[in-house]
Amino acid sequence: MAQLIANPIYDSAFKYMMQNERAATILLENLLDKEILKLDILTNDTPIVEESGVRILRLDFSAKVKDRKTSETELITIELQKSYLDTEIMRFRTYLGQQYSDVKKSDTELVKTWRKNKKTGQIESVEVEKHNPLHIVAIYILGHTFQEIDVPKPVIYNYPNPRDIENELVPDVLKTRFFRGITHDTIIVQIPYLKKNAQTKLEQMLEIFCQDYISNGSEQLLEFDDFDHRSNEFKELARPLVFAVSDPKLRKVMTIEDEMSIHFQNVKYVTDENEALHTMMAENRKRLLEQEMQIQQQESQLQQQENQLQQKNERLQQQESQLQQQENQLQQKNERLQQQESQLQQQENQLQQKNERLQQQESQLQQKNEQLQATNNQLASVLSASVKAFSTQGLSPEEIAHILNISVEDILKLL
Repeated sequence: MAQLIANPIYDSAFKYMMQNERAATILLENLLDKEILKLDILTNDTPIVEESGVRILRLDFSAKVKDRKTSETELITIELQKSYLDTEIMRFRTYLGQQYSDVKKSDTELVKTWRKNKKTGQIESVEVEKHNPLHIVAIYILGHTFQEIDVPKPVIYNYPNPRDIENELVPDVLKTRFFRGITHDTIIVQIPYLKKNAQTKLEQMLEIFCQDYISNGSEQLLEFDDFDHRSNEFKELARPLVFAVSDPKLRKVMTIEDEMSIHFQNVKYVTDENEALHTMMAENRKRLLEQEMQIQQQESQLQQQENQLQQKNERLQQQESQLQQQENQLQQKNERLQQQESQLQQQENQLQQKNERLQQQESQLQQKNEQLQATNNQLASVLSASVKAFSTQGLSPEEIAHILNISVEDILKLL
């Protein structure tokens, strides 16, 4: 036979269920995987509604728990926060930070110490209260999934994992009050990933939140066709929600929640639309600024290129001027060379003329030499004939040399 229960995704129905100590114990025992020996509700807050429509229900518990494996017991604080819509992480962090600083969330014990009695001046043994902060377990029941990335896990646990400098686990530190007092455990339940026909016991218990069981008649109700075949523990957990179905005050509050959700969804739609427009405008302004910056950069680059071209042109002009100067210098050198060549040509012509005159003079000298040679030959013949004639006349060489005015040796050569 099908059984209707109030949908605990509604804050009013969830709070109604958690006010039942047995139901709260069953849910928390399954989430903690520990036996709860004693459970006390510390705060029973009404849902906090933000302007954006985000509702956060907060319940605090003090629990004495027993480890199922080691049978060790511990007094802890359970901070349970339930949110139906996406909310800012800082809201969760702020509340958790408040619990860390709450002195009431501590285990008080009397310890002996020594103090000086102001009246007697004597050192006396006295008992004083010592507050040992309780280890915190933060439970988040989310009606949504993570925003950044899909993590299709209905339940996620995050426990302190102490390691030493060599990255090896140090399990003994978990037993110290100091470590337990400054760290906390985290349990996250993502309701959208809870599905029918779960396999593990925890997921079967959490099917109490599964929205796949929404009744056709109303989203305020879940309908379980197999309720009679469910475990007794599940039935005990669901019992307050069964009674809630026929509670007119609770159903009225659930209806108000629906109206608020519709209102805030409309507001959120308009807000999201405005935010989208603002985002588009901001993006457009950003793109325009980026384009202006790009244009400025391009103009700056063009100006730099123009300056570089101007400098290149100036260098080219300088080079052209230098080349022109070099050409003028070469032209002058060529002119001087031509002048020198002309002078050399004139000098060659002059030398040629001198050579011709010398040749003429040599030729004349040759003729004169020949004439002189002929004259000398004639003179020698005449002289020889004269010497011989004087010799035949009986003159001596000395006398002939005196008459002819030549040396005796020359007379002897002619004889």
